[in-house]
Parts: sequence; C-alpha cells; structure tokens
Amino acid sequence: MTGTLHGRRVILCPATLEDRRPIYEWLTQSDVTSAMMGPPRYPEQPIPTWDEFCADYQPHFFDGSAPAQGRCYLILSQGEVVGQINYNDLLEVGGVRRVELDLWMRSRAWCGQGLGSDALDTLCSYLVQEFDVAEFMVQPSARNPAAIRAYEKAGFQRVDGTPAELEQDWGPADYPDSVYLIRRVSP
Repeated sequence: MTGTLHGRRVILCPATLEDRRPIYEWLTQSDVTSAMMGPPRYPEQPIPTWDEFCADYQPHFFDGSAPAQGRCYLILSQGEVVGQINYNDLLEVGGVRRVELDLWMRSRAWCGQGLGSDALDTLCSYLVQEFDVAEFMVQPSARNPAAIRAYEKAGFQRVDGTPAELEQDWGPADYPDSVYLIRRVSP
C-alpha cells in the first residue's frame, strides 16, 4: 500500500473505503460542485448518483489493491482534510508513461490558497519516482477558468488541437469544451 506523501504545505494520505462517501459528497453536494458539473452551468454533465460514482471510483482507488489502475488521496493542510486528488490508469503511449489526474477541494474555502498546486506537485513527484510517469493530464471545462488558471500555475500547459485529435492523443473528453492541459517531466 502506498504511504503518506509529504508536500511543502500539504500531506496526501491514501484514501480508504470509509473516505469514499465524503469524497463523493464533496464532488456532488458541496459549494464547489457547480464549478464542475450539473445544471444550469453543465446541463450535459449531470451530477452522478452514488452508484455511478462507485462504478467510476472502484475499490482499488481506496484500498491500494491495483496501484497501476489509480488511487485516491485525501489532501490535508494543517491537519484538516481540504480535498481529494487522484490519478487514473497508468498508460504507456509511444514509450512514454502518462496519466490523467483529478482534483477537487472539499469547499471553496480551501480554493485559491495554493493547496491544490502543492497536492499536484506532490502526487506528480511520487508518480515520477514510483512509476516513471513523464506526462500528466488534466481536463477541466473551459467554463471553469479558475481551475484552468490553477492548473497553469501548477505547470500545466494547454495542448492545442481539434477535439478529435486531442481525444485520439489523450482519450475521451470529460466535457464538450474540455481544455486539455499537460505537464511534462524531463527525463
């Protein structure tokens, strides 16, 4: 099982199955939900039911049983849980290991403080060391400019291309207006 990861300002603790419900609630029932999904801003991105969330975030995300398929971490700042960060399936494309990351805070009170950037740095460093990952991708909606700015501050850069090209290179879009942002690590 993966241990605790220490950043500059945050600690990432491996999430457990007991954390699954609170993580779901932060995503679907908090004051950050409307920035990521659900009407009126995201009518095409309905808020997932508990069963739909569990189908996406299977037990291995919480029990460490399949680290190459993804893992969730709680983000802690000064001893308080402030959000969640995870990586998905580790893939190899053209000899380069890559992975998609997802991050959401527990509430807006924790946004804009650099905690998400530190969590991204910490998780990326771990994935480089542990799995030789060289490319990291996030894909917020263009309707979420605050997330885009935060990812860019964390070293992610926009990838240009048509939606079809981006989907072919990086996989299915989460949103019809997904902005693919990539962070590369030099060998």
